[in-house]
Amino acid sequence: MLVSGAFAAAPAAASDAKLDPRFEPIAFLVGHCWEAEFPGGKMRDVQCFDALFDGKLVSNWHAVEGSDPLYQGRSIFSWDDANKRVRYHYFTSTGAVSEGWFEKKDEGYVIPERHVSPDGSVIELESLYRAEGKDGYRVTTREKTGDGWVERRNMLYKQIERREPPK
Repeated sequence: MLVSGAFAAAPAAASDAKLDPRFEPIAFLVGHCWEAEFPGGKMRDVQCFDALFDGKLVSNWHAVEGSDPLYQGRSIFSWDDANKRVRYHYFTSTGAVSEGWFEKKDEGYVIPERHVSPDGSVIELESLYRAEGKDGYRVTTREKTGDGWVERRNMLYKQIERREPPK
């Protein structure tokens, strides 16, 4: 499915849903669910991706299993024609909202993110997505601090059986 760039080793989407070719950076995710374990093994991040509106948008739900209360979120990915890139908007169960976009780099896709907490405070993040093996991808997330960029998460996602979002 993704035949070039950082995700060449990733599997093709199982979904027969039509997908706009401009979603190439995330196309291998669509129609599948993925899981990564947080350090310590007590929590897992589960994410599932689907095409919307005949492939003109992509949706994602995720839940952090083992969190109390359950932390979850929804993302909508769309094409930003003005900047010629995939962008997204992310909404969380805490009321926080993020937005960002995909930049293709030699090492993978870098996703700058502006995260606004319910209290209005802003966190600047940057995640690197890259293929790892035939059935996984790694996400390394850094946060901009007063001392520079600090790595906050480094998680390996593996494809899992399809799941439904939590209620």
